[in-house]
Order: sequence, then C-alpha cells, then structure tokens
Amino acid sequence: MLRLLLLIGLLMGSTLPARAQSDSQAWMDTLGAIPIQHKGRVMPLDTYARQLAVELTGRSQWSAERGPEGYAGRRPIELLCELWFNPQQYMGHPIIAIENRPFKTRIGLDPARRFFTPMEVARAPGINEVLAEFSQRRQNDPNAQPKGDEKLALELSGALNRISEFATGKQLAIVPPVEGSEFRRVGVFEGDPGTEQVREALVAVRDAFVAGDAMEGPVNRLVDAVHAAGTLSDADARSVGLEVFYNHHRPWRKTSYAYGLSIVLFGLSRLFLRKPLVIAAIVCGLWGVGEHILGVGLRTAILQRVPASNTYEVLLWIGLVGIMLGLIGQLFNRKAWYLFAGVCAAFASVLFAGLVPLQDQTNVMPAVLRSNYWLTVHVLTITASYGALAVASVLGHAYLFKYVILGKTADAEASGPRASHPLIVQIYRTMQVGLFLLTAGTILGGVWAADSWGRFWGWDPKETWALISIVIYFVVLHARHIRWLRDFGMASSAVLAFIAIVWTFYGVNYVMATGLHSYGFGSGGELWVGLWALAEIVFMIVARVRFVQLRRAGRIADDRPIKIAKAAPKTA
Repeated sequence: MLRLLLLIGLLMGSTLPARAQSDSQAWMDTLGAIPIQHKGRVMPLDTYARQLAVELTGRSQWSAERGPEGYAGRRPIELLCELWFNPQQYMGHPIIAIENRPFKTRIGLDPARRFFTPMEVARAPGINEVLAEFSQRRQNDPNAQPKGDEKLALELSGALNRISEFATGKQLAIVPPVEGSEFRRVGVFEGDPGTEQVREALVAVRDAFVAGDAMEGPVNRLVDAVHAAGTLSDADARSVGLEVFYNHHRPWRKTSYAYGLSIVLFGLSRLFLRKPLVIAAIVCGLWGVGEHILGVGLRTAILQRVPASNTYEVLLWIGLVGIMLGLIGQLFNRKAWYLFAGVCAAFASVLFAGLVPLQDQTNVMPAVLRSNYWLTVHVLTITASYGALAVASVLGHAYLFKYVILGKTADAEASGPRASHPLIVQIYRTMQVGLFLLTAGTILGGVWAADSWGRFWGWDPKETWALISIVIYFVVLHARHIRWLRDFGMASSAVLAFIAIVWTFYGVNYVMATGLHSYGFGSGGELWVGLWALAEIVFMIVARVRFVQLRRAGRIADDRPIKIAKAAPKTA
C-alpha cells in the first residue's frame, strides 16, 4: 500500500516543473511564522518544518557540501514547501538518511551510502521483516518496547508514511478555529469547510514556488487569508511569537559559544595575563548564564510547563543547575574552582543536548507527566542532583589533571596526614549537595509513584539504579569522612561515581529501555556516550599510572587509608 501511494504521488506531480531558486529569503520567515496545530500543541510552521527535516534527513539543516541532494544548504521551510507543493522532486532523490551500517546491510541497502530515495527504502526487503519481528514480540508482550533495529525500522516507516502523505495531497492544520480549539486543515487540493479562501491563497503560493516567481506577495496574501479565516487565542499567539523568536535567536548556540569561550579564557589565564583573562572568562560565563536562563525561560513560556519532560530539556536543566551552583560556590570562596567546574558542566550538558533528535526536543508531554507540581517537586529535584554531581566530577578531573597528571605542587595544601587539598574539599561539598538532592528526589519519586501507579517502590530499573547511585555516593562520602579515601581516591571516586549517574539517566532510558518509566525512553547518542566512557577509562588509567610514579618519587602523599593507632592500655 505504501509503495502504491508513493507511485501515485510520483505520477500526480510528474508534470510539474522543477522550481528555480528565489533570491529573497524574507518570505520564508513570513511563511514560517504561520501557526499550525500539530501533535497536541500550536507551533510556528517553521518548527514543524524543522521536525520534518530531522525525521527525513537526520538534521534540521545541512551544509551545502554534506547534505542530501535537493536539500543541502537550504532551510527547513524550503523542504516543507518542496514536499507540500512539489513532492515529485523527492521521489527520485536520496533524501532519507540512514546512518547505521549493519542495519543498512540487514535490510538490503548499500551500507556505504548515507542517503536513499523513498522508493529505495520502500523496496528494501528487510524492513518489513524487522517490523514483523517487533509486531510478533508485541503480541507476546504488550508492554514490549522497540530496540535496536526495530527502532530504526519504525523511524524509517514513519519517514515513508510522512512522504506518502505529502505525495497524496497532505492537508495541514494552519487555519485557526472560529469557535473551539481545533484548527482546520487545508491543502492545495482540498480543505475543511470554511477554508476556501485560504486554499486559493495556498494554490497561488504553490504556483509561485514551483515557477520560481517572487514569493513575497503570495505568501503575504496567504497570511492575510489565514488571519481572516479564524482567530488565534491570545495565549497561542504569544506562544507562537515567542517560539519564532526562539527559533531565530538560537539561544543554545550562543550559550555553547559563551561557555566554550569562557573555558578557553580560564585555561589561557593559567599561562599569561591572569587577572584580565579571568575577568573576561567570568564575563563570558555570565553571558552564557544569561542565554541559558533565556532559553529555559522561553521554553517554559512556550510550552506552558516546567522544562523537564524529555531528555533534551533535562540536559539543559542539569547544565543550568551546574552553572548556578558554580556561581554560588564561587561567591563564598573566591579562590575556589566552583565557577570553572560549573561552566564545564553546563557546556557539556548543552553540547549533549544538541545531539538529541529534534522530535524529542519539542514532543508532547506524556499523560503521567502532566502535573507541574510533580514535575517541579520530583523531576527537577532529582535531575538537579545530576548537575551538582557533574560539578563534582569536573572538580575531580581538575585535581587529577593538575596535581597528578601534570604533577603540579599543591600550593595551598595544608600540612598533616589528615589535611585535605582545597579542591578535595570542594568535591566533598558538591557531593554532599548532590547526594541530598538525589536522595530527596528519589523519595519524592516514590510518593509520585504511589499516587500514579499505586505503589511506592517496585524495583523498576530507573528506581533501582537511582538507589544504586545513592549507595555509591553515600559510600564515597562515608569513606572520605573516616579517611579510608585520601585525596587521590576522593578525586577518582568523583569521576568514577558519575558513571553511575550517566547510566541511571542515559543507560536505563536509551540502552535498557525497560520498565514503567517508558516516557523517558529514546534512541541515539550511543556513539558519543561510548566515546565519553572510553575517554574516562583512558584518563583514569593515565592518572593512576602517573600517581604511582609520583608516590614512588615522594612527590605526592600516600593514598592508602590512615590507620588510627589504638591507645595503649594504662598500667597500674
């Protein structure tokens, strides 16, 4: 059936000429600002186009040198126009991205290629086999979740369905309601009652786009027709306007630039111009904080909820907690490394958030999460602990790199067998904050589970690994308190213990993908997380080898536990 729809779409558009490029880009911004109701919320057409581009090509935008044929170097709204007005362009063009080589081999596609035409994907014999396996597994277990190749096959099936919808005259819900909350749908061939004027304007836009004529006039008339056909509520109009600004301002790109520049300046300040570069690094860090707060605030206003319902938003929240903790800690101790560690944690969080697929960045909130109270009380609390523990991990890296790998002399270290290096004290304090938040968030999650699922604790994988993480950090702090762990052991524990947090947050959702917390499941990022884990292992091996060398040379204190001698018995 899917192949038939694709063939029909190809035949329907076979008489339309290819579009010439228009010089002006202003019409894209105007068209992209038209509101559309999609997946339960009202958004700009530009956001819908971005999601569509990611679903088909793997990214919202490609450079002219690396992207798929017909879309490289172009904007998402242009891809939407091509599919909506001129779908035959993409029937024979390689537009669908498939990255996984073993999966391509399994379904019968060339593993050396990156992009494939819709017809090539539709004809691939292995896709239906993978989907049939998942269907059989779902029949045996209704709660079964797709894994590995099954996820990829479902994503490809969704991409083909999307293209086939456009090939057969897809209608989009861009006409605001006269009464009620449901938008009306319209396409170039037909539309819902009351959308006749909008359809006529849309046909004019289609004709101008296909012919390569000036687009400003037809697009403006379409906007006027949409406004005349219905009324957008004040809340939706404000939300759409903010999202248009959000898309064009790109706060997360500016945030990553600011944090990255701050880290570079902090590093250079250790070599020359210490005071001016430190001031510049702080200014860049504050710039990043401003953009970070702006981005989180915009998402909160646009989506009308706290930004903590998916992986993308949680990563951004983790970064914000990390940098705010760094700022607060630095205010209490001007000579500490809190701010540097906070900037590094925030920078890493924003970078990893950028790896999350766009459709997972603005998805509809699952029913179990539709409570601002529990999102605020549980999710924000437990993920805030991840931000604090990320800062502790960065501080651990800083100690191991500076005082172990580079072998620098501890300039502020107190004397005595029970003395602590200032960096170790900072690690200990941030761990205490993180463990408190992690424990509180887990307990509050149990209360939420009792309210939603009828039980406080059920040994769900997410719950189990949260408990494991609590135990790990409790053991580390206790071992440090009684001096089983010295400075090197404490710094190493801060690095290694954070692996449990990464597994609790990422591994349970993206690798195990089982349990009641299915609303957090996803796919992708395995390569980057794997590279991070490999880098951590190499770093710790190098640090340990270097530490042993320094200890033998007498240049660093012993890391073995302090033995407290027992008092000698009194003699009469």
